[in-house]
Amino acid sequence: MAHGIMFHHFHSASHTARPGSISENQFDRMVGFLQKRFRILSPEDFLISLKRGSLQDNQIVLTFDDALQSQADVALPVLEARGIRGIFSVYSSVFSNKPDPLEIFAAFRADCFHDFEEFWERFSAQMGAVEPRKLKVLETSYPADYLAFFPFYTSAERQFRFVRDEILGPVRYAELMWSLIHATPSFILDEVVSSLWMTKEGVQSIAQLGHSVGLHSHTHPTRMDQLPVAEQEEEYKTNKTWIESELNLTPQFVAHPCGRYSRETISVLQDLGVQAGFRSTMTTGPYGTVIELPREDHANVIREMEAG
Repeated sequence: MAHGIMFHHFHSASHTARPGSISENQFDRMVGFLQKRFRILSPEDFLISLKRGSLQDNQIVLTFDDALQSQADVALPVLEARGIRGIFSVYSSVFSNKPDPLEIFAAFRADCFHDFEEFWERFSAQMGAVEPRKLKVLETSYPADYLAFFPFYTSAERQFRFVRDEILGPVRYAELMWSLIHATPSFILDEVVSSLWMTKEGVQSIAQLGHSVGLHSHTHPTRMDQLPVAEQEEEYKTNKTWIESELNLTPQFVAHPCGRYSRETISVLQDLGVQAGFRSTMTTGPYGTVIELPREDHANVIREMEAG
C-alpha cells in the first residue's frame, strides 16, 4: 500500500549517536534500497495522487518528525543529492523559549546511560522511592502486548512508555525526569538544547528547497487521544498559526505525535484544512480517513535491508 517512511534522529561527528539514529551513509543506502522497491514521490505529487485516488501500492513519501537539527545536517544533503523532497513535520514549541522537553528527556536517556536498560533501572528506582503505589500498578496492570506493534522496542522501553503515558501522565513524568537531570551535572542542558532543534531560519531554508512543512502539534503530547477536544484544538491551532505566520506557509500534512489520535483529533485537523496525515505504524487507521495513512518506521526498513 502507499505509505510514508518515518525518520527521526541522525548522527554524525557533530550529532551524538542515539538509539535508532542513523548515519549519512546508512541513510543514503536506505534511500537507494527504497528506490529499488518503490517510487518515492514528492509531497506535492503524493498529495495530488491521494486526492485523485490514484496512489499506487509502490508509491511512498519520506517524512521527518520533530524539526531535529540532525535532519538538516545529515539527511538533507542526501535528499538534495538524490533530488528527493520530503515532509518535515514540526512541533512549534521548540521555536519558543519554552520547548517541550520530550527530546531533552530522550537526549538525557541516551547521553547519560550506557543503554536504555540502565536508564530504566535508575528511573524505576526513583519512581519506587517517591511513587511506590504507582510503580506497583506497573507490576499488576501492565499488558503483555503493550506496544507489540513496535517490534523494535525492547521490553524495558515498552514498560517505560506504559509508565510514562498510562500511569504517571505528562506532569508527574516531567517532574521525575527533571529531578534526575538536576542530579546529573554532566548533562549540560544549554548545550543539548542548542544542538537538538532547527531554528526558524533553518526550517525556512528547507521549505525554500521545495520540501513540505507539516503539523506535529505545539507541545508534542504523547497521548493526544486522551486530551480534551479544546486542548487538541489549541495544540494544532497554535502549531498551524506558527507555520503560517512565521514561515508564510499553509501546512497540508500532519504527523500524529507518537501515532496517537482520536476521532475528535481527526475532526479538529479536518476543520483546520489538513489534507493528509500519517500514523506511526503500517496498521490501518480506525476511522478510514486520509488523515490516517500508514507509515513504516525506518528501523524496520533497516532490518529488512540488512536481512536482504
